[in-house]
Amino acid sequence: MANFSTHLKASTLTSAPLSSIALATHILTLPESLLLFSIGALSGLLPDLDSDNSTSIQWLFSILGFFLSASVIFLYPLSSLMEMWVVGIVIYVITMYAIKPIFEKITVHRGTLHSILAVIMFALAGITLSLVMQQSLSLSLLIGLAILIGALTHLVLDECYSVDLANNTLKSSFGTAMKFLDRRYPLTTLIQVLFIGAGLFYLYPYSDEMRSVLVIWQIQLENLTIIPSFISQWWR
Repeated sequence: MANFSTHLKASTLTSAPLSSIALATHILTLPESLLLFSIGALSGLLPDLDSDNSTSIQWLFSILGFFLSASVIFLYPLSSLMEMWVVGIVIYVITMYAIKPIFEKITVHRGTLHSILAVIMFALAGITLSLVMQQSLSLSLLIGLAILIGALTHLVLDECYSVDLANNTLKSSFGTAMKFLDRRYPLTTLIQVLFIGAGLFYLYPYSDEMRSVLVIWQIQLENLTIIPSFISQWWR
């Protein structure tokens, strides 16, 4: 199994092309591209949320605490600085010392979160939350794509580490890192399916607008300049 540093580096590398293309095609602004890059890089840690002693879970829940605090303050403007501080600190403390321990207790490492089904759930959650935060559909879809790529990178990397190339053998962990779903835990798998269903139901009214966004992406990608003009002229 790859360690925390390896997962973060891998997801950073896979996140860079997506965010740079979004910036080069003017689909996103520079701040939005940086946000997309950060989300994609951190998404490479998501499947390790079920690891009780993982550095990933500490990082992700810390970031989640800050994100929830900022979101509440942003969505519900408070009248004083003191209220902002108190609300932010309370939400962060609840996230780290109430939600996180419960999450650690009910999850099993390399269980249902280490599956393609969970990756789809994470991606749909990213799109939905972005829309709830009143972001554009284009940015929301790209956030979902970045989460999908980052989390899948994690699963593929762990599966690759299950192969012993030196001895041409498969380790006992082979097949546990990248699976469509985990049959050992039917209840949590069912919960994932329900979350995916809820996400698709929420996004259904956006289906026509999504098709329009994809057409715009296609046009902008077709007009993307990949090679500098002086190089293309030199080759001619």
